[in-house]
Amino acid sequence: MTTRGRAGMVGILAGFGPWIVYWALSGAGLTRGGVAAALVGALALCAWHLRHSRVRPIELTAAAFFAVHAIVTIGLGSPVVQRYDAALASATLGAMAWGTLLFRSPFTALYAREQWPREYWEAPLFRRTNVLLSALWGAIFTANALLGLAALRWPGARLMLVAVLPQLLIAAGVVSSIVFPRWYPRRRAAREIAQRDPYPWPAPGFAPDGRAEGGRHDVIVVGSGIGGLTAGALLARRGLRVLVLEQHYLAGGFCTSWPRHVRVGDRRLRYIFDAGVHDVSGLGERGAVRHLLRQLALEDRLAWGRMSHEYVLPDLRVRVPDRVDDLVAVLGAHFPAERAGLGAFFAEMQAVYRELYADAHLTGGVPTPPLTVEAMLAYPALHPHAFRWMHVPFGGMLDAHFRDVRLKQFLSALSGYLSDDPAALSVGAMAPIFGYYFDGGYYPLGGSQALADALAGVIRAHGGELRLRTAVRRIVVENGRVVGVISGDGRLDHAPAVVANADVRRTFLDLVGREHLPRDFTRHVEGLRPSTSAFVVFLGVDYVPDVAPITMLAAGAQWLGIAIPSKVDPSLAPPGHSSVSLLTLMPAAAAGEWSRKVPGYAKRKRSLGDTLIARAEQALPGLRERIVYRQEGSPATFARYAWTTGGAIYGAGVGQWQPPVKSPVEGLVLAGAGVFPGAGIEAVVISGTLAAEAICPVSGRATEAARRPVRAA
Repeated sequence: MTTRGRAGMVGILAGFGPWIVYWALSGAGLTRGGVAAALVGALALCAWHLRHSRVRPIELTAAAFFAVHAIVTIGLGSPVVQRYDAALASATLGAMAWGTLLFRSPFTALYAREQWPREYWEAPLFRRTNVLLSALWGAIFTANALLGLAALRWPGARLMLVAVLPQLLIAAGVVSSIVFPRWYPRRRAAREIAQRDPYPWPAPGFAPDGRAEGGRHDVIVVGSGIGGLTAGALLARRGLRVLVLEQHYLAGGFCTSWPRHVRVGDRRLRYIFDAGVHDVSGLGERGAVRHLLRQLALEDRLAWGRMSHEYVLPDLRVRVPDRVDDLVAVLGAHFPAERAGLGAFFAEMQAVYRELYADAHLTGGVPTPPLTVEAMLAYPALHPHAFRWMHVPFGGMLDAHFRDVRLKQFLSALSGYLSDDPAALSVGAMAPIFGYYFDGGYYPLGGSQALADALAGVIRAHGGELRLRTAVRRIVVENGRVVGVISGDGRLDHAPAVVANADVRRTFLDLVGREHLPRDFTRHVEGLRPSTSAFVVFLGVDYVPDVAPITMLAAGAQWLGIAIPSKVDPSLAPPGHSSVSLLTLMPAAAAGEWSRKVPGYAKRKRSLGDTLIARAEQALPGLRERIVYRQEGSPATFARYAWTTGGAIYGAGVGQWQPPVKSPVEGLVLAGAGVFPGAGIEAVVISGTLAAEAICPVSGRATEAARRPVRAA
């Protein structure tokens, strides 16, 4: 942390100036002269600070105290203040110190601002440091007031009680005010970094050049979502023997595609649908997905199509331009009263976004919190916009820039990529989502399965194995360390490291078992509430709708997402046809009511599908008459195929505790939407990268981002 020497302490000492003058003169028997000099000094300091618009409590308190002292002692000739001055002066200062704490404005903070850069002033660490310092001074002043009262009881010890001991306490306060702000932030930063890795077991050791024989592997990945495949591909490329176990018949988790064939007369029509992924971020210059593809030599094996967006609100329809400056202009035309706010908002959000990714090339290609004390203390100055806004509610940032409710709703459209509760999202969570505006969102040509298959191909190409239709019954733990997994058929595979890319609750409560976990960790896991689920309607239609590939339709407080990836990849549907997905989020409470075992399930699913189709016709008139193929998916469908609690599609709900990458079980790490940084393809790529790093750290991680652009069709 960069500071400006002892400037803050000098300010406090200057504020004490009138008191020092008074104590010196009154101690020499010149009480009235001391009162007059102190009052003049205090008023002069107040006037100087008023001129610079920064009146401070020590000077104000001194001016008030010595004004009263002058009236009583000089004006009225009463000795009462002089008699009790030692206790009264310290009690007055103590009241000032405790009062500023009561009003949540610690007095030392005003002086510390001369020492700390402006970016730190609203930081919790800055406030905490000054709360403690102001409390220390409050305790010193209170103790000196008590010593002053004691001097009245024992006048023979007055010199010791009102001069020696108080000055020693004040000297201790001065030293603490110099040393504490330098020591305490470093201690807090070190503790915060340690809290991110509460289980710092060492990376497992692996036998060099071994072969996966007799059920023995280096790493077993449970679940083949993109987080698990990322970890598996990186570890396989680093030379480890990797086994991936997946209960589904496709690898990829929500990043899977599947074909459907429809017979229409003599024609056999083929549509390809995606389980959930239609729009991928992280392919910008410093994006995590781009870095992963580069690491795995997959850049030239995958082609991507840009997914443009369109938002439909009551009385407002906007096709989002590819350039953010053009978007600002378009929105400014629709909301002329908000033009200034729009420019400021997007400039601020883009600065937050860029700063979050600024150091990714130093941390394995993924944005992470600062990893060292020095980096954490320097972060506010080097990343001022991210530091300022990261933990602010996204709604608060919108309120700071706009008044128009419709504009705020428009700018919240993509919150559904993270949660069904926009109010629960922070700016730090939403900034990467705004990357869709800054760097674009893309679709892997051939279907989202192409990305999963590419990662699985890397694992196989480096000697790894992928077993589909293989459920895991148990993660085997012995003496606090993972030793392997047992599959549903009873087969035991050994490994000193396991990557769990599965629902967090099921991983620990069902596969690991409470008996192997610390009690507090188990309580956290048991308390996790699932995120939103969703309801989706897959449609094959006999025309190409005139809307953007990603169209968001506002329907009350909810949005209906319309994805038509065949607009950027015509191979997903017959010529002149389209593959369409209609998706709406469903809160966890409502999702819990869906079960395939409940009578009338199919009828209920069909009915809700009809409702979504009717809503979609606001953007796609006549849709119902153009349907060739139709299938619905409910929360029970997501639970069935993804094995998530309540059919959750984003892991646990936002705003809850997140387990660390390293679990309490040595050798067991986590990847996927349930850990940092959360849900979304880019996010789980980051989690998979961190999981691989925990198992097999790479030395010399700093890399320079390549300048080659993503290959787009």
